[in-house]
This record gives sequence, structure tokens and C-alpha cells, in this order.
Amino acid sequence: MITIRQIAKEAGVSKSTVSRYLNAGYVSEDTAEKIKTVIDKYNYVPNEFARTLKSEKSNYIGVIIPRIDSPSAMSMLDGIDRTVRAHGFQILISNTDLEVEREIESIYSLIQNKVAGIILIATEITPEHLAAQASVSVPILFIGQNNDAVYSVNHDNYAAGKVLAENLIPFNHKNVTYVGVSEHDQSVGVERKKGVVETYKKVGITVTEVESTFRTKDNYYLALDLLKESKSTLYIAATDNMAMGFYRAAHDLGLVVGKDISIAGFGGYAFSEFLTPPLTTMDFHHELVGETAAFNLFERIAGKSIARETTIAVTYLKRKSVI
Repeated sequence: MITIRQIAKEAGVSKSTVSRYLNAGYVSEDTAEKIKTVIDKYNYVPNEFARTLKSEKSNYIGVIIPRIDSPSAMSMLDGIDRTVRAHGFQILISNTDLEVEREIESIYSLIQNKVAGIILIATEITPEHLAAQASVSVPILFIGQNNDAVYSVNHDNYAAGKVLAENLIPFNHKNVTYVGVSEHDQSVGVERKKGVVETYKKVGITVTEVESTFRTKDNYYLALDLLKESKSTLYIAATDNMAMGFYRAAHDLGLVVGKDISIAGFGGYAFSEFLTPPLTTMDFHHELVGETAAFNLFERIAGKSIARETTIAVTYLKRKSVI
């Protein structure tokens, strides 16, 4: 690839003149035409990241994601990227692999790379998160967790659990197991589970609670044991990804989902519609979450006042995995 030095040499101008032209500074019309001719000849594309590091203005938004293989994170990332590009920015992605310490490290790393703002798809909000936010000069927008001290986009996870349970109760399952995640995760590990458990309790059904992880493989091995031993006929997984592990285990054990056992989830991931049978779930509209988070972040970057918490509605999707 041609360099600024080579462009300058071929155009017969100095490197500083080429740099000034690339950064929309003043150069004469004749000089600008010479530089443009060389740039067009070689299809030169400026290294925007390097230019950002040298300037005071950043055209990058940092996005911290919990897992590269998370369908919800990827859907949110689609919404974020679309909105960021519409504002003339690009994204820098940092993956934490569900490690809180790496979330904190990523905040400081992105700040060093001079991003204009950060969107953090958080697994939890700790005092360390709040300290990091207080110590940096760019706005941070959290997705998936709420705290009075941060700006966030989230769902009403308790309401989501409640709505799902209300729609499942008429199927008359008396033995129900809820497969959740660690209660360190307030939104999913606590609120979503409470919505399900408390709603069933109101009709006299005690839900068996089992803790797992977000990973499909972990839920597959868990389900191999549970489906052999448990008397439950309905399994509610905290995410569609977790529910998929139960589908595979049921298949390997010779059980038919939607006939021998019922399974439901949360998320509305694209793949859940194509499971056999399609998964009954709550659609969390993750792309809209990403779009909203990015829009709110740009409002903050512009110095505008926005609500501390934005709540995205969810939708019940009745399918064939629950009978």
C-alpha cells in the first residue's frame, strides 16, 4: 500500500501538506488536485485509527462484549454497528469471555485508544465498574444491567419471567424446573428467575431451581443428568442458548421435545425458530437494544440529557416446544 511519504513525493509536495489535505485542512486548489490524482491512482485509503490516535477527535466507539459466540451479543452488535456507522463512526470490539476483570481492563484499554464513548454489554456491575466509569472522561453506556449510578439499556427481566410463566401455566405442568445462572448476574440470575418462580408460586407450584452457565455445552451435560433423574415435564432455561443444550441431550436420550418433555427459553435468538420443534421463548429484540444503546450514547456524547435507564419491551413467542 502506498504511504503518505510516497504520495507526497509523487505529487511534488511535502508530507505535512498531504497530511493537512487528508485532515480537511487548507491547501490550494492546484495542490489538492495533485494529491487527489495520486490518491485516486493508487486507491489510497487513510488509516483512520492511526489518524484518530494523533488527533483530539475520535471516530471510534468501543464495544465490550461478553462472548464472541453469544447470539444475543452478536445481534446487539449488529444494531450498534448500524447506528454507529450512520453517525460516521466505527467500532472497536473487546471480548471479555465472561470475565469481569477483563471488562474493567477493556474500559481502560479502549480509553487509551481514544474512543469517543464505550458501550459495555455487562455481566454484572461491580464497585470496580463504577470506579472505572468515574475515572474516565468519555461516556459509558451499559447494556443488560441496571444501577442508579450508570446509564443503561435493559429489559424488565422480572416482567419477562412473569409473562413467560403466565403463558406456560395453562399447559398444566405440575413439575417445573428452572435452569438459571449465577445470582452475581442481577438481571438474568436474579430478576428473570424471580419472575418465573414467583408467578408459578401464586398458583401453588414450586419450581425446582438449578444453576448452570450460559454455555450450550455445559447445559447439554447438565441435561443428560437432569433428564434421566428429574420428574419435571417442563424445563425453562434462562436463555435460548442454554435451552439448545437441553434439546441435544433430549435427542441423545431418545426423548422428543414437545411430546415427552417441554422446553422454553428467553431471548428469541434467530436459531430458536429453526430448532425441531421451534422453541417457545421470549423475544428480547436484541438488535433494537443495540440500536437504542448506540443512539443514547451519541446523545450523551453530544451533551444532551437522557434517562438513566431505558427499558426495551419483550414479546412472547408461542411455538411447539411446550405442550
